[in-house]
Amino acid sequence: MSAYETILYEIDEANQAVCRITMNRPDKYNAINREMSEELQDAFRRVKKEATVGVVVFAGAGKAFCTGGDLSIFPSLAEHRASMNWLAHDGLEVQRSITDCEKVVIGKIDGYCLAGGLELALCCDLLYAKESAKLGTTEINMGTLPGWGGTTRMVRSLPIFRAREIIYSGRKDYTAREMFEMGLLTRVFADDEFEQRFEEVVANLASKRVITLRMAKEVMARSFEGCSIETGLTVERNAIQWLSNSPESLEARAAFLGKGEEFTKAQKERNIETDVRR
Repeated sequence: MSAYETILYEIDEANQAVCRITMNRPDKYNAINREMSEELQDAFRRVKKEATVGVVVFAGAGKAFCTGGDLSIFPSLAEHRASMNWLAHDGLEVQRSITDCEKVVIGKIDGYCLAGGLELALCCDLLYAKESAKLGTTEINMGTLPGWGGTTRMVRSLPIFRAREIIYSGRKDYTAREMFEMGLLTRVFADDEFEQRFEEVVANLASKRVITLRMAKEVMARSFEGCSIETGLTVERNAIQWLSNSPESLEARAAFLGKGEEFTKAQKERNIETDVRR
């Protein structure tokens, strides 16, 4: 697909290391219909081939990140095969397109992030939220369960007792601060500084080598899947050995050795600035 109807796909002109994929149905609070599902799959598979991109910002236009499945789809799900296809084809493939993306996917949560929207967020590598954002899973209120990975990823992202509360309660008014304290979000920024602080995060990550980010994501993903610590350490060592001889790493080390003192001074200044903000 070269053009999309329900999402935006943009590579930053000023920074080619950043791609922004934005759900763009603001009048529907970015509810997911079949067209959006297909376009998201295409976009995340497409960005894998963008050689300059290391970071993907995944966001929603308007007043919501995403509020889940479009209600117009639900009547068609009364037929058993259609329901299975929505879960197994649309839902599962969207999840896989995000989690299999080799770039670092940063979820930008502004406004409502509910039901299937929260499930899409759980597929991201990092989650940053505006303080006024509202999150939750509401499926249980309709006599069903989160079907796009919610019950599976929630218990891997939070302590089990907190994950259970979110699923069982059906609440849609968890604040970003509550979710952060539960352990779900990476960080929460005040509304009036959200954009600036978020873009600082993006700029920092985008300054890293694309191949190194990719390898870091791969190594941690394999370890997180539950392999033994010895297997995880072996994967880590192999990754470092591979990186050590890659042209990108050789170039980075050469730059560091050539300007070691200058690099160290700049790093210390950034660390001090970060500590002051905290």
